[in-house]
Amino acid sequence: MLSDKKLVLFFTAGMSLKKWSEGGMLSREVRIYNELAKRFDKIYFLTYGGEEESEYKNFLAPNIEILHNTRRRKLFIYSFLAPFIHRKVMKNADIYKTNQLLGSWTAVIAKILFRKKLIVRHGYQYSSTLKKKGKNLLSFVASILEFFAYKQADKIIVTSHSIKNFIIERDKIKQEKIAVIPNYVDTETFKPLEIEKHDGMIIFVGRLDTEKNLFSLIDAVKGLNVKLVLIGKGPLEDMLKKKVKEEKITNVVFRGVIPNEKLPMELNKSEIFIQPSFYEGNPKTLLEAMACGLPVIGTKVIGIKEVITHGETGYLCETSAESIREAITTVMAHDELRNRIGYNARKTILETYALEIIVKSELKLLEELVHATR
Repeated sequence: MLSDKKLVLFFTAGMSLKKWSEGGMLSREVRIYNELAKRFDKIYFLTYGGEEESEYKNFLAPNIEILHNTRRRKLFIYSFLAPFIHRKVMKNADIYKTNQLLGSWTAVIAKILFRKKLIVRHGYQYSSTLKKKGKNLLSFVASILEFFAYKQADKIIVTSHSIKNFIIERDKIKQEKIAVIPNYVDTETFKPLEIEKHDGMIIFVGRLDTEKNLFSLIDAVKGLNVKLVLIGKGPLEDMLKKKVKEEKITNVVFRGVIPNEKLPMELNKSEIFIQPSFYEGNPKTLLEAMACGLPVIGTKVIGIKEVITHGETGYLCETSAESIREAITTVMAHDELRNRIGYNARKTILETYALEIIVKSELKLLEELVHATR
């Protein structure tokens, strides 16, 4: 039973409720903890925000309490001091859980000090991502951090079997220590809506960064009778806009950040969702598009090909502009294909990724961990 237990969620280093809100993902990120809170005595969010974090209290269940950076200490310093600053909560809690690997050292320090159970969650392989971006030194440091966090953890949550297999092979972690729990979708929010489609509209939702392969995507739609809508922000935004302007590409639109709860409307207006990435973890925006019954196109890479079955729940292509272009023209040209993969996509989400299913998986793991302490 968890009704008398307390859980501390350690936010990713530098992250806060305010930043979740600014990124349009606050409602998505807190949803599962509002559900878990129904079974716990108390849940604590250890964030990197200041006193302004209290402004977001109304988004949280009544028994979720915010632990913030009271004196606005520098990120790195706060990440080491937080277990001491909030030691009363740390001592009285039963389970610690990290939201991502970055910043997991804070939870590890708390575990060493107060001997509580620790769950390390890993949505994507951080060291591998850094290596693919050519940041080899940072990747090496991250791999050491991952190894240390995994060894200290009582349980590890990853979002895909490929990440699980990687950890088992590289870090020699026993497979029974690792649970695969994918990202969730609120299927009551993300669902097919009775609204008119915009002819030729293709939508991408995500961070405008290198791994998303957006230059190839823009090249792919150049000259096609489609309209590409890009939703999100990121470090490549100015470069992407410059490319569109200099090449006089008229069928690409940048929409910026849209709050997660408003995305179902945008997705349902579209004819196709596209995820052209070089690599992924377990992409939430792809799952949300599938939940809306949208035909999805994704590249044949780790993190996407585990979600999409080609020709059945989506359409897979290579990462080149030519292959992406061919996939778009094929899916656009065949109504039966779009209808079939859209229907099957929704069915897949309901059967595997729906919020209530993921909550049950999380609760099962948490209850097993609590039982193991007795």
